[in-house]
Amino acid sequence: MKRQVTIVLGVLVILAGVGVNKYLSSKAKPPKRNPQGGKPTVLVQKVQNGFVKNTIPVTGKLVAKNRVELFAEVQGSVLNSGKTFKEGVSFSNGSRMLKLDSTEFHLSLLSAKSDFLNSLIQLTPDIKYDFREELDRWNVFINSVNIEQPFPALPKSKNKKFLNFLISRSIPNQYYTIKSQEEKLSKFNLIAPFSGTLIEGNLQPGSMVRVGQKLGTFIQGGEYELEVSVSMNDGSLIKIGDSVLLQSEDIPGNWYGKVVRISVHIDQSTQTLKVYVNVSSKKLKEGMYLTGSIYSGGFENAVSIPRNILIGTNQVYLLKDTVLQLHEIKVLSIGENQAVIEGLSDGSKILGQVYSAAYNGMIVKPQLKN
Repeated sequence: MKRQVTIVLGVLVILAGVGVNKYLSSKAKPPKRNPQGGKPTVLVQKVQNGFVKNTIPVTGKLVAKNRVELFAEVQGSVLNSGKTFKEGVSFSNGSRMLKLDSTEFHLSLLSAKSDFLNSLIQLTPDIKYDFREELDRWNVFINSVNIEQPFPALPKSKNKKFLNFLISRSIPNQYYTIKSQEEKLSKFNLIAPFSGTLIEGNLQPGSMVRVGQKLGTFIQGGEYELEVSVSMNDGSLIKIGDSVLLQSEDIPGNWYGKVVRISVHIDQSTQTLKVYVNVSSKKLKEGMYLTGSIYSGGFENAVSIPRNILIGTNQVYLLKDTVLQLHEIKVLSIGENQAVIEGLSDGSKILGQVYSAAYNGMIVKPQLKN
């Protein structure tokens, strides 16, 4: 009896399960069909060929156009000459930057001049009797000599016998030795070669300076040169005189420069060329980094596209009706974000977005990119 009851209950449970399943199935909504028929929507770009300006991104550090490393050519102690010889001090063109004590050297030069003048005076009788036609010129020279002033030029003569006579008495040798010492005496005063500012240097009055010692670095502000590196492909497009637009991340503003030099040497480690750009501004400082673009001509019958939609190095997805097809193009220039290409006809459409799932022959629903 109990067994029969168990069988009946089992049958009832099964029937109840079937009924609940049918009820739930009737309530369930069928899935909606994709209105696009399974085609993904992609952005496409319409091609319009024309002239595309060639812009080459660059970055580099400013170096003063006029910059000199200062070294001592003579020895002496530093004298007080008004301005201090320290970093940040400015000097005008032709002004004295530094004065060294030249007393001992100056006295030695005066002694050499006196000896030379004495030698000339002793030669006067010989000149009078053997080379009378030369006497007046040499008397004028002797009378014009002031040992406190630079020596005048020696009198000219076409008489070779007279010239040999002077050489035998070491007159030219003594004269040019004195002129050399006069030149050396001028080096005890360091004269500014242009208006500028010391960016290195710290000499106090009384300091001893020795021959060959570095004194400092002197630059002219406002005129700078920017050294940038470009690829060999971009380097072949750049010409001297090309315009450059520059910016700084540290201060606001734009600065315009010109390409003035292009190196012919390839950096072995980076395979790049050095290009040098002149730029002028009182706001700029040596050592600043600038970024910008070189505007070097352009390309006819070309189009600019986002760099990231290139497939490999020379392909893009071309839209044929609703089918994506790989199409080979020629890349003329590649920038940081854009690439300039040719090989597409006007009005054709290419995939204008990065779509990792794309493949050759894929059917899509195109949407024109604004």
